[in-house]
Amino acid sequence: MLKKIFIILCCIAYIAKGNNNIYTFNSSSTTSDKSSDAITDLRLESILRVDSTDGMTLKELLESANNNYAVQAQDLLMQQAQKDHLVSKLAFIPTLNATYNFNRNNTSVNIHYQTQNTQIAFDFKLDWADYKNMREKGATATKSAFDSKHTKQNIYLQVIQEYYTYFNNESNLITLQHRLQQLQSDVDRTQKLYNQGLRTIADLESLKSQASSTEYQIGDAQLALERSKLMLEYLTNTKIDKIKRVQINNPTYTLNDRNDIKSLEYQIQAQKFQNQQLHYYPIFNIRDTYTYNIEIPYFAASFLAQGGFFAANYATHQNVFSVVASYPIFAKIGQSVQKQALALAQLANEKQLAYQKNEQKKDEELYRKAIELARNQIESAKAGLISANISYDNMKKRYDANLSTFTEYLQALSTKYDAESTFIQALNNYEIQKANYIFYSGQELEKYVN
Repeated sequence: MLKKIFIILCCIAYIAKGNNNIYTFNSSSTTSDKSSDAITDLRLESILRVDSTDGMTLKELLESANNNYAVQAQDLLMQQAQKDHLVSKLAFIPTLNATYNFNRNNTSVNIHYQTQNTQIAFDFKLDWADYKNMREKGATATKSAFDSKHTKQNIYLQVIQEYYTYFNNESNLITLQHRLQQLQSDVDRTQKLYNQGLRTIADLESLKSQASSTEYQIGDAQLALERSKLMLEYLTNTKIDKIKRVQINNPTYTLNDRNDIKSLEYQIQAQKFQNQQLHYYPIFNIRDTYTYNIEIPYFAASFLAQGGFFAANYATHQNVFSVVASYPIFAKIGQSVQKQALALAQLANEKQLAYQKNEQKKDEELYRKAIELARNQIESAKAGLISANISYDNMKKRYDANLSTFTEYLQALSTKYDAESTFIQALNNYEIQKANYIFYSGQELEKYVN
């Protein structure tokens, strides 16, 4: 018994050592044969896959998550917003139009003439609304960029959560399979003892019932594992064969504005610029039109010789420069009400921004405490695992020696495998809580995944 306790303690000490994380598993490290046997007894195969040579790692899954259609759609919306911003800048480029005119006039009184001219027209518009529209489109483009980042980080978080849920389901399946193996072994042994009259039919049938119940639970566990795998394939838009378990680096405790909060800030800026487009300033147009008369009617020659006002219309070269100021009077009616409506929408988003910032502070504190609690749960699960294994070994010997009841033995058996599953789930929960903190504190998840 003391030897068994020593082996289990060595195993837990081996599991608990690590560099950046509380628990780092390395199946290739040099350890004693007793420690290796103890790890096998603890049924930690799914955890020990951390250093396996095959299978997709968490980093590879996050890279594959960029293939997610929601991420790609948001990237396209970001590109659209950037193009809209560019179009708003191009609105400040003056218009320059070149035209050529040819006219031939035939009449019933046998008078025929033709004219030709070419014209270049320059027009430059000065409108305060165009400038504010450019600012609005710029803020909208920046908002869209943060929306894209937030969508990507949100998908990353879902991938991480499902990734460790997969290993929870896998460990549960392995635990149930080992439980079934143990029960089947006990059924075979009890069957022989029953045939010799050393065990009752109640003991034998109870074991068979437990084995059947475990087989049913294995089916559910297999379905849950497959569901996690399919969910990962859905999130990453990638076919997955095997998965390799890795750990997330310990997060830095800091609070940054999340991408969705930054997005809302720029949305508020865009609303400000949209409101300012409803202005009370006049609109100016600076125009310059140059006309070159290639050919004029024959009757216009006399006008040119005489000079005067009509001669100017048929001059070979003609340039007209003008500055036009316009003010749409009736369009301004009710504009103040429109500005008030936009201001109310802006104020509503400002309140929503304050709410989200307070919510983020709450989330940061919550998940910081969740990490501490997850650490404590690992210690509790570890202690429970040690106790459950010692209790089971002792109860197994007592049961084999007919010193304990069948019910006590089954309870010890269930406690043993439940403790193993709880310990592995505690380790995976710790990784999930680290990911939650990184996301909700406004940091980038991929920076903490090697």
